[in-house]
Amino acid sequence: MNRMLVTTFAAAALLAVGCSSTFLVSKNGYGYFLESNAKSLQTMLCDSGDLQKILSDTHLAKDVKENFYRFNCTAERSGEKVKQLFTVMTPVERKELRLAFKSNGYDVNYLPC
Repeated sequence: MNRMLVTTFAAAALLAVGCSSTFLVSKNGYGYFLESNAKSLQTMLCDSGDLQKILSDTHLAKDVKENFYRFNCTAERSGEKVKQLFTVMTPVERKELRLAFKSNGYDVNYLPC
């Protein structure tokens, strides 16, 4: 039963990867799309201070960094605004953000089992 549940979840997540505007980040066995409004994502990125470290490792414009943090870690948290911000970023900026996640101990577009 447990194995079937994990397999079903993995298949659904892989389908969602193709439909997502952002990317999947995972750490310590937990994975989330950046546009997720899950409280556990906020804990993983914000309460730990990881997102501040990740953003400081990029050369993104100051307003992009501030908005990315605001839409993930403050009372203005909004998955929809994260998606909107991500879609206006250039491919180079998105790649830089993915690499910053990786250099801070996150897996990108990997669903842990």
